[in-house]
Parts: sequence; C-alpha cells; structure tokens
Amino acid sequence: MSRRHFLRLASSLAALGYTIQEVGRLADAFASELPGSNDPSASTCRDQSYLPSLRVPPVTRNGAHVPIVAEMRHPMEPDHYIKSLQILNESDPIPSKGIFYFSPANGRAYLSVQARMHSGASAVRVIAECTRHGRWTTSQPITIPEGGGGCATAAEGGDNVLMDDAIRPPVIRIPELVERGKIRQGEIIHVQVKLKHPSRTGLALQGSAFVQTADPFYLKEMKVLYGDRLVSRYEMTPAISDSPFMTFTLRVMEESTVRIVVTNSRGQQFETSHKIVLA
Repeated sequence: MSRRHFLRLASSLAALGYTIQEVGRLADAFASELPGSNDPSASTCRDQSYLPSLRVPPVTRNGAHVPIVAEMRHPMEPDHYIKSLQILNESDPIPSKGIFYFSPANGRAYLSVQARMHSGASAVRVIAECTRHGRWTTSQPITIPEGGGGCATAAEGGDNVLMDDAIRPPVIRIPELVERGKIRQGEIIHVQVKLKHPSRTGLALQGSAFVQTADPFYLKEMKVLYGDRLVSRYEMTPAISDSPFMTFTLRVMEESTVRIVVTNSRGQQFETSHKIVLA
C-alpha cells in the first residue's frame, strides 16, 4: 500500500473512532489482499505507465466500422507477459469484439481492428491480462449518432449473403519490409492482415430492441504461426466489421514463415503465408 493510500485509509478510520493500533492492523490486512503484493515487481507493474492504451474516435457516424487500437507497454518475457487483450462495449447487443491472445513472440501487446457498435453515447473498454499480475482495464467514450449504428445486419442480406465474390483469402503486409526492404533479427515488426469477408450479426432492430432474425456469419478465429509455432490467436465475434484490416506485432528472431489461418462460423478455412528474410 502506498503512503498516500495509507494516510487516506488511516484518516477515514480515525474519524470512525479506530485506534492507531487498529488502523495499522487493518492497513496490513488490506495490503495483503492486493494481487501480487509480495512480488517485488508488482509495484512496478501497478504503475500508471502500465495501463493499457485505447484509441477510438470520440464521435463517428459509421457504427459498422469503428477503428480500434489497443496496446500496452509491458514486458513480453517467457515468464511475464500480457497474454490477452479483450475489447468490449457493454452497451451493445454483442458486447465483446473479440479476445486476442499473445505470446512472448509478439514482442508487444498491440492490436488494431475494426468493430460494429450501436448508436448512442457509450464506452469502449479494453481488458489486458498479465500472466503474473492479473487484469488492467481502460475505457474511452464514443458517440454514434442515431441512425449510424452498425449492429443490425439482418436486412443487408441475412444468411444468403454468401457469394463467391464476397470472400477473398487473407493477404499479409509488413510495412517495415515495404519501407526499408529488410528486417533485422530481434526487430519487432507490424504484421497487417487484409481479407475480404462479410460479418453479419443476424440481428434486426425492431423498435428499441434487437431481435435475432438470421444466423450470424462471421470470422470466428485467426491463428498466427511463426514457423511451426502458434504465436497468437484471435477469437472473434459477429461484432467484427466486414472485411477487417487487422494489425498485430511480431518479434523476428529467425528466418521463417509467418502463416495466417482464419476460420469462419461455417468452418471454412482460408490461409496465407509470408517468408521472413533477415537483412
């Protein structure tokens, strides 16, 4: 417990008539309940600089395609790393926008994606989970004007939207390679994944209530393999936007192949790969 928090607690308890000895015992008991309070690194990780960062537009008219960037400055070591980032808007009919699972091979906890959200004033939240110290959360307000919500998709074609030209396999782009033409060993690069695929919630807005009128159809999972190792996995929901453009990071340690495998809600798989060659 910090000195500031202890003084606040002591002042409040003293006002209630507790003795100095009782205040001390209660403060010790409170401190022992904090996660990781016996871990020397816990005080560092609870520092404000370790809070996840979340960027969303404060106002947007397109609730079907809301850009989201979540990241966290945190160690990504084998015994201590951020294992997941979950993005939510608890006011939406489908609150979760997915959970991205990391490994130390990512080098950084970073995710950029787009999602569907309902109209009105609400808050987008990211929950980061550390392998050693539990969860952190941050939220940002967002306003989508009436009529701009993106959660109702049943009227856009419902379950019959599947057409050959509506789906394209994923494509990988590595901006560092495009800009410099080379990648150094140990460098943390951005891996961008572009694919064409519809995302339908199957919800219809009837009055002020959402009603499920068709089966959802969406990208359900994305796996990222570096060589033969699974380094990341993204569990998605119908609240992901059509044809999402996703970015995450990868620490390059060897010449190998990055492979992306995506699976939709009907069990169809699509994949692509990109050879990583070191400078």
